[in-house]
Amino acid sequence: MKKLILIIALLSATTVTYSQKRFNLTFIASPQMSWLRSDSKEIKASKSFLGFGYGVEGDIFLGSENYSITTGITVSSTGGSLTYSPALQFNGKELPADTKIDYLVTYLEMPLAMKMRTRDFNRTRYYAQFGLTNWFNIRSRASSSDGIFQKEAIKGEMRFCNIGLNLGVGLEYDLGSGNALTYGLIYSNSFTDATNNTAIKESTTLRVVRFRLGFVF
Repeated sequence: MKKLILIIALLSATTVTYSQKRFNLTFIASPQMSWLRSDSKEIKASKSFLGFGYGVEGDIFLGSENYSITTGITVSSTGGSLTYSPALQFNGKELPADTKIDYLVTYLEMPLAMKMRTRDFNRTRYYAQFGLTNWFNIRSRASSSDGIFQKEAIKGEMRFCNIGLNLGVGLEYDLGSGNALTYGLIYSNSFTDATNNTAIKESTTLRVVRFRLGFVF
């Protein structure tokens, strides 16, 4: 009888612990820098873009606090500049040679990554994550150096969906009562072509480095 009571108590404690640590939600804000890079010699990257991201992410624990699946939804402003050596048909208009185009793109971003945490050291945990970032284009604008476009909406020049690598490191500081502050550095690099220009045979990738700030609750 005593053994049965002990087993029930242990199972109850395990169930309570697991239910308390099943998942975390994090409000995040991310100052970030992005740029575009083409594999064509006729297209040169000109400058990067300073943007911002915000949203909610969730960590779904895999039986312990040391391993979790990270996903969520954020709104992310990205962009970059490309200079095209040849004349270019862009958004229904002919642009002269050596035109620089500034792209401003807002994505709905949905990461899917594996996160690994260390044990607690003086209320601090360090983490590393790797996986995928999924971008869905919700707004695209462009400006051109010849003045034809000035932050105008562009249709069909940027692809709707983009998938990339998600790598990051950071730390979490425990505030108590299940809350924490989190800081991190996340790098994303798209696998697929971000632009949709059929006049030039090339592939342009989007790259983003962000400083991640968050409040865990």
